[in-house]
Amino acid sequence: MYKILTKHGQLAAFGIGLLIIILFIGSVFSGVEGFNALSKEDQLNTTIFDIGLKMTIVLLVVCALVAILFALYQTATNPKAALKGIIALVVLIILFGVLYSTAAAETTGPIGRAVEEFGLSENQSKIVSAGIRATLILGGLAVASFVISEISNLFK
Repeated sequence: MYKILTKHGQLAAFGIGLLIIILFIGSVFSGVEGFNALSKEDQLNTTIFDIGLKMTIVLLVVCALVAILFALYQTATNPKAALKGIIALVVLIILFGVLYSTAAAETTGPIGRAVEEFGLSENQSKIVSAGIRATLILGGLAVASFVISEISNLFK
């Protein structure tokens, strides 16, 4: 299966994407006159674009499932090579757990306003806060590692 995907995978993905685009454009162009004749309010309730959205969601779900299954297969067949990835995943889970347990429910500032606007619970607010902080920490680590690697490459 791997050899088939490495040889023909990009062509198959391109072909499926092209087929979906052609189907979507065909369905839109076949109903565009009727769509233009509708009032603005009725245009918001039309289903002319649904086929493109539904096919995009199906492709996204299929790709996510295939990626997960492939990762599990690779982990099961070669656990020694997957050890670094497993360790990184555990570190991310621990980081998020620590940030979640130390986060307070936001009641002020832009996050507090968003919590009120969307009616988030205290736990949901803590998840958002932990997610934002984890993103900032990981982004900062990525920038720092980039700068350090470029400086070390400068002296090689």
